[in-house]
Amino acid sequence: MVKKGKKMDIRQIQYFLSVVDTGSFTAAADENFITQPSISKIISSLEKELGAPLFDRSKHKVSLTEAGKAFLRHARTQIEDYKKMLVEMDGYKSSEDTFNVAAIPVLPQYGIATLIAQFRDKYPTIHFSLEETNGQNIVPGLIERRYDMGFIRHNYLDRNQFDFEEISKDRLLVVVAKMNRYAKRSSISIRELANDNFIVFDKVTDLHQLIMDECAKAQFEPTIFFSSPHKVSVFALVETNIGIALMPAKIFEYYRHPGIITIPLEENIECNLGLAYLNNKPPLSAAKLFIDFLKQSSNNKNPQA
Repeated sequence: MVKKGKKMDIRQIQYFLSVVDTGSFTAAADENFITQPSISKIISSLEKELGAPLFDRSKHKVSLTEAGKAFLRHARTQIEDYKKMLVEMDGYKSSEDTFNVAAIPVLPQYGIATLIAQFRDKYPTIHFSLEETNGQNIVPGLIERRYDMGFIRHNYLDRNQFDFEEISKDRLLVVVAKMNRYAKRSSISIRELANDNFIVFDKVTDLHQLIMDECAKAQFEPTIFFSSPHKVSVFALVETNIGIALMPAKIFEYYRHPGIITIPLEENIECNLGLAYLNNKPPLSAAKLFIDFLKQSSNNKNPQA
C-alpha cells in the first residue's frame, strides 16, 4: 500500500529499472553516474513509500521480490509513457526534433529494418528519413551535418569525434565451399589463408578495408581474385571453390547459401554494428528515443549481447 504524503518521481522509477536491468546497485550507480549509496537510498525511499521491499538483497546478485515483479510491470509502462509524452510535447515546441539517418546496406541482415518498421508503428508522430549508402559516405555526411546519425561498423570510427551506440555484435568468419580443403576444420587462423584466392566486397565497403588490415596484421597481402558490392555474387563465386571469403557471421546467417559453410577464425575479429553520431551534437529527444528503442529491442532478441 502506498503511504500518504509521499511523492514518487520519475527518477526513482528510472533508477529502479536500472537496478533491474543491470542486476546490481553498483552497476546501476555507474550507469547513472551517481554513487552506490545514493542509488541505494533512492530505492529504499521508494520501497518505504510503497510499503514493501522491491529487491531481495540477500544474494550476490539482487533479485526482485513478488512486490518488485508487480511494480516492474507498471514501471516500464510509466517510463514508456513518459518518453512518449516528451516526444509529443517537443512537437509543440518546434519542428527541430526530426532526424536524418544514413545506413550501410545491411539493415535487413541485422533485423534492423524490421525494428525500424516497429518503431514507426509505435511512434507515428516522429519523423525521420533513412538513406542507404556506403560506409565511406557516412562519416563525411555526419561531419557535414547531412546526417544526424549513421548505422556503421565500429572498426574505423574516431572515438574522439564520434559516439557509438552498439546495436548488434558481429565477428568475421571464413566462408568456403563445401568441397573446400578447409571444410572439415573446426577453426582456422587467418595466417593459414595467405596462399588462397580471396573473394571480397569492393573497396567502398568498410569490410574490404577491415579484411585488408587483418591480413596485413597476419603479415601477408591477400590475392584478390574477385571483388563485388553484391553479397549474392560473393556467395556464388565462393561456391565454385575458386576462392574463400571473410564475412560477418550475421551476413552469412541471413542468406544461408546451401553450397557453402563457415569456419570460425581463431582470431576474434569483431565488426559490430551500431549508430554513430558526432559527440558534440547529442541526439535530440526523438532521436534518443530511436536509439534506445533499437538497443532495447536488439538486447531482447540477443540477450547474450
